[in-house]
Amino acid sequence: MQVFDEIAARARSGPGYRLFTAMRYLPATDEVERVFSTDAVAYPPGGRKRKRDTAWSRRVLGAGEPYFAHDEAGIRAAFDDADKILALGFGAVINVPVRHDGRIVGTLNFLREAGGYSPADVATALALAPLAAEALAT
Repeated sequence: MQVFDEIAARARSGPGYRLFTAMRYLPATDEVERVFSTDAVAYPPGGRKRKRDTAWSRRVLGAGEPYFAHDEAGIRAAFDDADKILALGFGAVINVPVRHDGRIVGTLNFLREAGGYSPADVATALALAPLAAEALAT
């Protein structure tokens, strides 16, 4: 989708990424479905992850707050596929919720090497979320 290409281009200058994905939230099944990825081999569009009642899902999909991890421990605490994420050289992540009409419709996800993000980068990532709202709501 063109909107995600635009977000990817804007995000290169901040917060930056080695992998950027966009996920649509499917509340009926407590899943997120990948609709965009800058690495379609490792993380192809269409892939789904269950997010039933985890600390990550309560924070991002429930409370609508971003998740930020700057090291391996933070990756392992939040993701079932942590081994794969770490094996690809990603040790830092920012996940931001995307809202449409007051409800969470998905997330934007930025990954890079450990220590690659700061709290200021979270604010920059949050500013990109409204750009994805319409696309993730459909």
